[in-house]
Amino acid sequence: MRFLPWLEDWLKHSQPCPMCAAPAQRYQHTRSSETKNGRAPFCHDCAAALPWYTASRCPQCALPTLNGDYCGICLQHPPAFDQTLAPFRYAFPLDRLLQQFKYHQQLPIGKLMAEAMLPHLPPLLAANLPDVMIAMPMHTQRVRQRGFNHALELAKHLQQALKIPLDIEGCTRVLDTPSQAGMDMKTRIRNLRGAFASQKHWEGKHVLVVDDVMTTGASMHALAKVLKQAGAGQVSALVFARTLKNTEE
Repeated sequence: MRFLPWLEDWLKHSQPCPMCAAPAQRYQHTRSSETKNGRAPFCHDCAAALPWYTASRCPQCALPTLNGDYCGICLQHPPAFDQTLAPFRYAFPLDRLLQQFKYHQQLPIGKLMAEAMLPHLPPLLAANLPDVMIAMPMHTQRVRQRGFNHALELAKHLQQALKIPLDIEGCTRVLDTPSQAGMDMKTRIRNLRGAFASQKHWEGKHVLVVDDVMTTGASMHALAKVLKQAGAGQVSALVFARTLKNTEE
């Protein structure tokens, strides 16, 4: 029995890199003058190639701004959510990894994504710790087709480490809206009207919404609007990656 912890540690660090199949290992990532150490099952070269989002950004929608000020869009037409946390940019090679996770039922990738995010989250959440976490809801028809809700899988892994209560049934997606690929922000917002519903009163709570990618923020806006109408005091978005170009959500 005394060899089991050693065996578990050996197996954890002997898994192949999910992007190139080379031996995975610890990686070190430096951001500004602060060094972040984390474990992720990527080889050294792939870890170095990850599209870390280190640029100054709007605190509300996470689009790049010169000095981390609010962007013009959020100042003129603020979304219903209050802030966005995004450790990565939606770019190669993470876009390929996400495709495998979402559309090819590679569920273990969800855990890898969470492990890559975790070293960066405690400092970001420390100043204003959310009361509850939810995953971006998926319509039941889509869940049956895909077999799982990818946002919920990611939220489950994050919840185990962050210890923020995860509410699975507090909000639902009641409309199976068509794909939003190629739609601009205004069209997406119209497309999402009435898409979400909540039967729960959130009692002024700070709700953290987990999703994989934010493109325009239309889905997060629609969900946050429903949450605030149901009593939420603050809604924060936590996404694995933020799209900075016109790519699909």
